Amino acid sequence: MSYLLERVKETWRRDGVRAVAEETISYLRWRLEGSAAYGAVRTRDLEFRNRHVDADPLALTWVDPAEIEYVVGELVPDETDDSHFERPNVPAQGRDGIGAVRGGEWDRPTVPFTALSESRLFEEHFLEGVPWTETAFVDRHRRSPDSDWSERKLLHKLERFDDLYETIATEGYRTQRELGGHPLNEIIVYLGRNGELRWHENGRHRLAIAKLLDLEAVPVLITVRHRKLLFPGEQRSR
Repeated sequence: MSYLLERVKETWRRDGVRAVAEETISYLRWRLEGSAAYGAVRTRDLEFRNRHVDADPLALTWVDPAEIEYVVGELVPDETDDSHFERPNVPAQGRDGIGAVRGGEWDRPTVPFTALSESRLFEEHFLEGVPWTETAFVDRHRRSPDSDWSERKLLHKLERFDDLYETIATEGYRTQRELGGHPLNEIIVYLGRNGELRWHENGRHRLAIAKLLDLEAVPVLITVRHRKLLFPGEQRSR
């Protein structure tokens, strides 16, 4: 709490009351989306949705983060306002595809997880000791005419990862339920035709930190499974 109060006073001193209001709204939205109540609303329909696999759609699997080497499909520019530069081009979102079985070539490309800007960002900051303000990620936002993030707002977001990194390093990795959140906010992966795990849309920061810390295992939510994994004898590609 004292940390937050210091942040509020510093923001007020440096940027004024409007900046404090913006950061407060952003922080409250972030806390809401990670809450159990928010998760209950988002997951209610899963209790009644028809699934194509027998697995519990919200069951977590603990895996070695090093085994998640690639992303689903190719990376394309992220046009949302969430500060990311890339996202997988597979249109089906992991949360909406829970329990789905899909064919196709989404598990063929070999785009590494390390191709994500955040992966390189965390290497610079946590392994090489580069201040956030001097990272290529922040500089790219400075120069991008499409970025909706001011440097002040972006740095406030990145500074939260200092605490997250330290917490995971000293206390270990905890599930969202243990943290009072909801399972849809876990790292989301797809399962390819050969059983390989591919990162899709959620938890890129936590997965990047887990890799840097060389953790033995992290919990993931497997949403989509490749059809050929479950039905290898079928002569079809989709």
